[in-house]
Amino acid sequence: MLNEQSYSGIGRALNITPQQFSDWIKKRRPIPLERLKALANYFSVPEVVLVDDEYYAKHLTAFAKIELHMLLLDQKISAMETEGAEEEDIIPYQGKKLRLRRELADQIRLEKVAAALEQGDERVGVIVDAILDGLKDGRVEELLNKVQEGRVNP
Repeated sequence: MLNEQSYSGIGRALNITPQQFSDWIKKRRPIPLERLKALANYFSVPEVVLVDDEYYAKHLTAFAKIELHMLLLDQKISAMETEGAEEEDIIPYQGKKLRLRRELADQIRLEKVAAALEQGDERVGVIVDAILDGLKDGRVEELLNKVQEGRVNP
């Protein structure tokens, strides 16, 4: 999707059937090493980006999607620079990368909140709710001051 290509288009380019792709994506079968190498070369990414330790297709979490998109943007920017592209042509890609960095930071925050909530301690939920309510109510400065003072209770 990030490369704006379909499974069938990639399959045709690499002589892979749609059924093979489906089996890999649905984790019915691991990706054979020779096919993995071809896929990694096709996308110009390391093999570890595509599979887990048992050679099954990695589930692309929101975090992994952002990281992969950033990797592909780095490759695009590098190729454009090598080809001598104008700076004005490269700037939109750099802007997209900056937005992805912010998304990545937000995703890390979301994962931290989820991990805290998964502890099963109701007090954590109360704290998270109080902080989120304070943010929603526009009490950003007040909350920031409390954090900076070492008083974590909102």
